[in-house]
Amino acid sequence: MNFPFVKLFSKFSTTALSMRAIPLAACLFWGLGVASADAQTQIQTAGAPIPAASTPASVTAPAAASSLDGNPKDIPAVALTGQIVFQVLAAELALQRGQPAPAYQTYLSLARDTHDPRMGERAAQIALQAQSPSDALVAARLWYQYAPDSQRAEQLTASMLVLNGNLTEAEPILARELASVPEAKRAAAIGSLQALIAQGPDRVGSLQLLQTLLKNDMQRPEALVAIARQQVLTSDARGAQTSLEQALTLKADDEQAALMLAQLGSSDRAEAIASLNGFLEKNPGARSVRMALAQLYIQGNDLDAAHQLFDSMRRQNADDPTPLLALAMLDIQQQHLDQAKHNLEQYAQLAEKQHGNADPAQAYLYLAELAADQNNDSEAQKWLAKIDAGSPQYLSAQVTHAQLLAKDNHLDEARKLLGGLNPIEPRDQLLVQHTDAGLLFDAKRYPEAQTRYAEINEQFPNVPSVVYDYAMSCEKNRQYELMETLLRQLIKLEPSNPNAYNALGYSMADRNQHLDEADKLIQKASTLAPSDAFIMDSLGWVKFREGDKDNAIVLLRRAYDLKPNAEIGAHLGEVLWTMGQQDEAKQAWRAAAKLEKDNDTLLETLKRLQVGAL
Repeated sequence: MNFPFVKLFSKFSTTALSMRAIPLAACLFWGLGVASADAQTQIQTAGAPIPAASTPASVTAPAAASSLDGNPKDIPAVALTGQIVFQVLAAELALQRGQPAPAYQTYLSLARDTHDPRMGERAAQIALQAQSPSDALVAARLWYQYAPDSQRAEQLTASMLVLNGNLTEAEPILARELASVPEAKRAAAIGSLQALIAQGPDRVGSLQLLQTLLKNDMQRPEALVAIARQQVLTSDARGAQTSLEQALTLKADDEQAALMLAQLGSSDRAEAIASLNGFLEKNPGARSVRMALAQLYIQGNDLDAAHQLFDSMRRQNADDPTPLLALAMLDIQQQHLDQAKHNLEQYAQLAEKQHGNADPAQAYLYLAELAADQNNDSEAQKWLAKIDAGSPQYLSAQVTHAQLLAKDNHLDEARKLLGGLNPIEPRDQLLVQHTDAGLLFDAKRYPEAQTRYAEINEQFPNVPSVVYDYAMSCEKNRQYELMETLLRQLIKLEPSNPNAYNALGYSMADRNQHLDEADKLIQKASTLAPSDAFIMDSLGWVKFREGDKDNAIVLLRRAYDLKPNAEIGAHLGEVLWTMGQQDEAKQAWRAAAKLEKDNDTLLETLKRLQVGAL
């Protein structure tokens, strides 16, 4: 794992240096089973936001969150002078201003001058907040030097030694810590130890250190799995495979070992599936293995096999809601909408009873979307109303509510709802703004939509979905040069995005320009998504533009059969019309009008060809 470490003593702006804690979940205490509850609480505090400046009355404990876990005699008999009070206050105020460097230097200087381990601890906290392990090591060493009985100081020193690549110095400390782990917690400690060691810069040296530390634990499957993880990091797949096989010999139902072994075995999905199926035959209750196997099936588009697997999980444990949600998602994908609704309702009922083990709001949201897709807006609103403001799904529910309002011709009310959401997270801000632009586009207010997409693209650059929708709004406003620029940018961002190639090729074909390039672009899209009806429609359309009406009609009929759609129907009708099959053409257009009577492409086609009543 690579951390964006910032050197405290390099030049930086206060805005550039984020005061987020360094993500050292394994690092701040790898020995998960060693620390007491108080010590673990203290470790968590070290990664928390820096507290406000202390009042003079509490300055005797400079780090307000600090509690000495070593020998009380380690606290030096140093008078609390006005100078110390001033330095502590000045350091805390500097932190509040986003200036960690002078605060760190002040506490480090105080630690050296007073030999007070709490000063070293506070300096270490600041360095961790600033994501600088080298400076954290300097402070941790001082803390440990002045509080040699402090378990937390020893642990942090070992962690920082590993992160800085000082494995030889870290080894005896880590060995002592591992030796002190109670038997009941040793398995967890071994896993946490490997997670810490994996963060060091020397992968091979880290593997050797781990093997040395675990030499007396080689009859534990957890130790062999930990070593296998480190072997993977050193690209020693064969060694990892041997370690995992040994782990399974010791513990035949070890799910971690089975999952890793399947992943290592081959890049061939079929071999991984066979490996996991073999494990499940012997261990049918291995839930995580079943979940991984189902994921492999889904990746291979074998939805029926995945469905069977989740169904067997449901039968094994009727109180487990997870398979119901997975089954519903698969049902939606396969257009088994009634069954999807049934599974979602069952999931919601279970989740409501279990109070926190599962989130019923997930089901409410999907049920609302299913109802909306079936034009049952009142039922959709019923499900959305069940999602309260405290739910993680609340924002998505409000977005869906806005879309329903717009669909019911209440666009201004929908946009007002979106404008009042004011989410904090950038991802959520993007969702709300993107939805707002989409509502304008769907309302055929294309100039406003393009302006909105341009604003979003500036605020959130290089988001593929935004770039694509921005390009489509440009196409509607006949700004083809900008549209092409955006789509070519999207192809660079996502070379495997079939929609980017299709949109660019279709636009060229529709304008009867650059047909050779258009054909190549759409062929590329078809290679990436051979069963996509809209890409098939584009391929038929470019063939028509090139004069190949026979192939065009075959492709367009196939596309319409796959996905009855007004635009595809408009194209099919035009090709039939030009081939002299007017009655069939009108039949195709009538069917298209039933799907979407106001479709732009359909209306433009009928007007251009001067078709009378259908």
